[in-house]
Amino acid sequence: MDFAGLDMSSTLGPVYWGTVISLVLGGITVLQAYIYFPHPSDRLFIQLTAGSMVVFDFVSSALVVQSVYYYMIPHFGSVVPLASITPFVWVRILYPTSPTNHPIRELSAECLLSTIITFISQLYFVAQIYAVTKTGRGSRVIPIAVALFSILAFVFGVACTSVMFLFHHNVLDHRQEHFERFFGLAKGFGALTDIIATIAMCKLLSNSRTGINSTRNLLKSLVRFVVHRGVLVTLIQTLLLITFYAMPSNLAWLAFHVNVTKLYANTFFAMLNARERLKERYTPTTTSITNFSQGRLSTKQAIASNKQVDVEFQDTCDNGGSFPMHTMPTVTKTVLISDL
Repeated sequence: MDFAGLDMSSTLGPVYWGTVISLVLGGITVLQAYIYFPHPSDRLFIQLTAGSMVVFDFVSSALVVQSVYYYMIPHFGSVVPLASITPFVWVRILYPTSPTNHPIRELSAECLLSTIITFISQLYFVAQIYAVTKTGRGSRVIPIAVALFSILAFVFGVACTSVMFLFHHNVLDHRQEHFERFFGLAKGFGALTDIIATIAMCKLLSNSRTGINSTRNLLKSLVRFVVHRGVLVTLIQTLLLITFYAMPSNLAWLAFHVNVTKLYANTFFAMLNARERLKERYTPTTTSITNFSQGRLSTKQAIASNKQVDVEFQDTCDNGGSFPMHTMPTVTKTVLISDL
């Protein structure tokens, strides 16, 4: 059969290149996980969560690759398969007595994993916001509101996946109405969650400023890190929504979709690994860092100690005395780094 006059580059091209980029980002996630796991000091729950993120991200990549293979290799030159979700393996184990087979769809399963990865990453960020508010730097309403939007994004994401399983036709081409609605709500609330969380964390960190130069530099690094993380994922989420609704006959939105999952996994491990780097960079070697993840010192005790040091230092300066600066504890730094 002659396919010389058939050009599907505008349809499948974005998906192909999006998949290539997602595999690169997946490799970065594996590298970040390798850096994190040799010497983790976090609680077992955090380590298990990090491990599950690696597994989910790897399975997500495998499902995307299989989907691209299905559309581009066995059905090359035909647009008919784009009317439905890719068929996957037949699950006879789950339905041994059923007279018919029940197919699992790769893209449907990948969307579910994407929803879970996004939810885990956002909840971890919410936990960091909550940890900062516990020190009295902000209202606890903020993390509750961010968590609420994150839960809404998760619920609509699961609803979108359910529609894909139930109505696997008219998803990529001539999209089904319920799929289109739930997809938009899931990604919209996801983007809103990232925007609010980024603004809230920047505000909380700004309120933590002190007169100590090293602490001020640390805060600048933290704010810069939070902004970069928030802007990156929000930008991709926004582009995903725009292309999804502005170009319904094009699969460009799918390229952004497969990559936003990788970005959430990347930023999750980036937040974990950044703590150690910031400790090494901004903490003097003469001062030991208390590991809050092991529960050696409560956040309230740390803040109280910091306030006491500030008062004592001010009183000493006012009385014309000297203060041994090399013994001054860096409690504020510890709290901020641990809260990241």
